[in-house]
Amino acid sequence: MLSNIFRGGIHIPNPYPVKNPKIVKVPPPEKAVLILQQKVGGQAKPCVEVGDKVLTGQVIAGTSSQYCVPIHASISGTISAIDKQPIPHPSGIDAMCITIESDGKDKWVEKEECGADFLSCKPEQIIDKIRSAGIVGMGGAGFPTHIKVSSVKNANTLVVNATECEPGIMCDDSLMQNYPREIIRGTEILLHACSAKKAIIAIEDDKQEAFNSLLMYNHNDKITIQRIPTKYTSGADKLLIKSLLDVEVPAGKHPSDIGVLCHNVGTVKAIHDAVIDGRPLVSRIVTVTGSGVEDPKNYEARLGTSFASVVSQSKPNKQKHKIRMGGMMMGVDVNSDQYSICKITNCIFINNFEPEPQVNECIRCSSCNQVCPINLLPQQLYWSSKSESIDKALEYNLDNCIECGCCSYVCPSNIPLVDYFVFAKAVNKKQINDAERADIARQRFEYREFRIERNMSERAEMMAKKKKALKEKMAKEKQQKDKIADAIQRVSKSKENKDA
Repeated sequence: MLSNIFRGGIHIPNPYPVKNPKIVKVPPPEKAVLILQQKVGGQAKPCVEVGDKVLTGQVIAGTSSQYCVPIHASISGTISAIDKQPIPHPSGIDAMCITIESDGKDKWVEKEECGADFLSCKPEQIIDKIRSAGIVGMGGAGFPTHIKVSSVKNANTLVVNATECEPGIMCDDSLMQNYPREIIRGTEILLHACSAKKAIIAIEDDKQEAFNSLLMYNHNDKITIQRIPTKYTSGADKLLIKSLLDVEVPAGKHPSDIGVLCHNVGTVKAIHDAVIDGRPLVSRIVTVTGSGVEDPKNYEARLGTSFASVVSQSKPNKQKHKIRMGGMMMGVDVNSDQYSICKITNCIFINNFEPEPQVNECIRCSSCNQVCPINLLPQQLYWSSKSESIDKALEYNLDNCIECGCCSYVCPSNIPLVDYFVFAKAVNKKQINDAERADIARQRFEYREFRIERNMSERAEMMAKKKKALKEKMAKEKQQKDKIADAIQRVSKSKENKDA
């Protein structure tokens, strides 16, 4: 067992475990609503129009931006709408979506694959394949995978994050039990793409069946399968790297800056599918669980499938429900089950509605300080954030907070500490943006003043030159006139002399 496991963190039992590791495949939906705006990067631009016929796996939106991945049709059918629709976000905001009405055939576009001999492909080709397949971080971050692979500096270690530390989520556990060969092969593909010297698949020690499955299919000396203690938040990239390699990722830096590439195990499986089978990212595994369903399960659903159609297979009860996308700790509450599954939808919690616990005053017990996995002082951050003393909160390293929720979970006063930190970060971001806009406005004003002064100066200089030129012209004309007058006078005198 690792000796350098991080301090803090908490042990949270899984309240609604999925007992059967089998992955249930959900039939392709009659209608798929695909979101064009991913969590990270710009919005993809549609390359289809309403009424167009599309095939499964066909690119329907894309952009030249490196921070945006293409969107593929998850079913075959007809484009019925390209418009703004509600997306699974706590604010209930709308975003551009493409709606496809199924033709019931699920006919695929012709696939382009590297096949099993991926070593014959250059790393650049594999990275391009990852991008064209539309792969992003499947653990919830949603960061374009090809950017992470191509930006790693002096690649040394590839870390496959298979911890799945948030209680309730079990899609990665079932993925490892059902597709161990593909995960090992996907790890080998990434080793080739980033030229790393070794790979570590990190898995929590409560996932014995998944560990055994991976161990059975791993015959590569460069790949190690490492068990770590079951503790939330062991899956945070920087904490995981510290636990595995005893290396600190500096504040404000990324793992790639120290030669470490970190990917979720679901992302690795998607990379295998893209490179070996030529299959773009059009589906994902989703855990449906919670107190409001009778039969928690893991489902493989096409992107764009509604929450409701997947949840219905887990037999929800008739009570009023609270719906959450993502984990118990870091997920987001949504107000409806009519949203669509997207690339980062790893879990849907359907919980019986219960009133929120009463929030009391802070009793200064310091429990939050003891569980913070990155050694912050949540109590001090709370006071600073509550009073909107953002500069003080920044002094307490507000920016380093990973919003894991450990502090909120243990707070005996039920204070939603993370909500205050998120608010403070938003205020800080707004202040930075306001300052940038004010600086831009100041620069524009100063340039305008400079331009006006310059124009006035140039105009004055121009007028002075014109005035001088006019004077010189007038002086020359006078001289000419004087010469003519002198000449006339001389002629007149000469004539008078002759007459005399």
